[in-house]
Amino acid sequence: MTIIISFINDKHLLLSSLAFYIILVLYNLLLNSNLIIDKMIFYYQIKDKRNYILICIISILFNNGSLIAQKGIRKNKTDYSVNIPYQKFHELEENALAESNLGNLREIVKFHLRRAKKENNNIEIGRAFYYRILTEEPELGLIYSDSMINITENSLHPNYPTLGYILKGNILYDQGKFQLALDNFLIAYNLAIQKDNIEDQRDISLAIAAIRNINGQHDAAVDIYTRVLNLLKEKSSPVEFYDDFSTLYYNLSLTHLRLSQLDSAKFYVQQGIDLSSIKNKKEDFKDFVLVDAQINYFNKDYNRSKDTLLKYINGLEGTSKAIKLYYLGKIENYKGNKEAAINYFENIDSIVSSTQDPFEEVKDVYHQLIINSTLNNHAKEQIGYIEKLIYYDSILSLDHQNVTNKAVVGYDIPDLQRQKNKAENQLKAQSQYIILVAILAVLAIFTVIYLHIRSQKMNARLKLLMKGQEIEEEKNITIKDHPSSVPEEIRKDLLEKLVLFENSEQFMSKDLDMYSLAQHMRTNTTYLSIVINHYKKMNFPTYIKDLKIKMAINQLSKNPDLLKYNYQGLAEIFGFKTGESFSKAFFKKTGVYPSKYLKELRIR
Repeated sequence: MTIIISFINDKHLLLSSLAFYIILVLYNLLLNSNLIIDKMIFYYQIKDKRNYILICIISILFNNGSLIAQKGIRKNKTDYSVNIPYQKFHELEENALAESNLGNLREIVKFHLRRAKKENNNIEIGRAFYYRILTEEPELGLIYSDSMINITENSLHPNYPTLGYILKGNILYDQGKFQLALDNFLIAYNLAIQKDNIEDQRDISLAIAAIRNINGQHDAAVDIYTRVLNLLKEKSSPVEFYDDFSTLYYNLSLTHLRLSQLDSAKFYVQQGIDLSSIKNKKEDFKDFVLVDAQINYFNKDYNRSKDTLLKYINGLEGTSKAIKLYYLGKIENYKGNKEAAINYFENIDSIVSSTQDPFEEVKDVYHQLIINSTLNNHAKEQIGYIEKLIYYDSILSLDHQNVTNKAVVGYDIPDLQRQKNKAENQLKAQSQYIILVAILAVLAIFTVIYLHIRSQKMNARLKLLMKGQEIEEEKNITIKDHPSSVPEEIRKDLLEKLVLFENSEQFMSKDLDMYSLAQHMRTNTTYLSIVINHYKKMNFPTYIKDLKIKMAINQLSKNPDLLKYNYQGLAEIFGFKTGESFSKAFFKKTGVYPSKYLKELRIR
């Protein structure tokens, strides 16, 4: 043993390699095992050869006896040989995989590979590698994926090397390496387009949609999911193609939930619950019920949501568990159980710190933990949570931006270009559509110009906002005529009271309406409405929203602590019912998206 290990050092890597091969050859002659051939292949594909040689040699020395014993057992159990037709290999491999008999599957693949290599059949080598990828650990799976890609690189087969990139993308996706996964899926998608493989295009589109969904591009994801579902409905039934439909129902329900489209999310969840019940798929049923619990949370049915989450939470782990704990924590928070909520958030912190797999809601978790540690004078904890918030926020922001850019450049634009080319080819074949092509081209040019001008205007408005200037000049137009339907004394009184109202913070109330304001000003809604419309040149709801947005701009520029809040938090502070209504009102008033304004403030 000492002699063998002495070969493995930096100065004698060549000698160690020679010793490694001698041992492998002797061992192969002794056991007649194809496992060694695979090890030799990996020897050339990995970077740290010294450690790999040592592991293999130790494995040979310590496991020699058990492998010899197993060899005799396998020989008696199987009748496989290199003479089996390829079609038979495919059937045997599919059956072994379906039965989760991985030992038997590896044995079949061994003979499949031997025959394919002997006949230099690259496609069959690729097919054998497919099953090796499914049975190996991720690190080896990636190496086999690269081998499949290299071997089938120049193939005219409709599935190769596309499949190699898909499998590699799947492994990277499962590891949470979404940018690398997206790179491989985009290559696979372009290959599927070139080979006119519609099924691969559909499957890869779903994978790309999943990555975009995780990285905040929910609108793009739901568009892809819906298109694929509609195509699937035209050709098959949910019961017949259960896996495809259940996956789409699940993804659509989650995506609509992230878009706050609760009715649509509820519809697809119910579709999934019904389908999984018919097929008696208990795990899938549980997944749909848990999404339903999240929908119930947003519908403020807290008790029902909590009961469901507690029923299934112990069967979850990792990020899936952390997300469900988040909703339990929010429910306890709304119920006033601050201590229980903080316990849930601390558990989430523990999971995320362990997995290093942050999710969008984790920023709110750390906001809550920072506030709690501040209230309890735990300065050390507060600093730790702030550092984690900054770190995970930067990771999420960078990942989202990179995935967005890659998806737009690598998927959206080429897809639009293909649609454009297809349309142009059709129009060339039909001369009567030439005018339409010209119109589309002109519209495209004007659209680009319009978007450019709008972007420039938005940047100009943003600069004004950052300087503390008003976006729109107040309409100080001299009113020459006055509404005859409102008596002069009442009109003057209401205008004076509106000035006082604008200088107060009464308009910050979420429950303020015209009736309550009229009561406060000791008038009726008719007079108040006429005065506001005539002198303010806007209706009552717009008038109130404008006042709130002016207040928001003023406070955000002066108080950095407000920048910690998300849209929902800012909506609560500035008198809006939802984060969406705050965002829309802000853009309508300023012409700038609040995300851009908040980003500039944080940078400043």
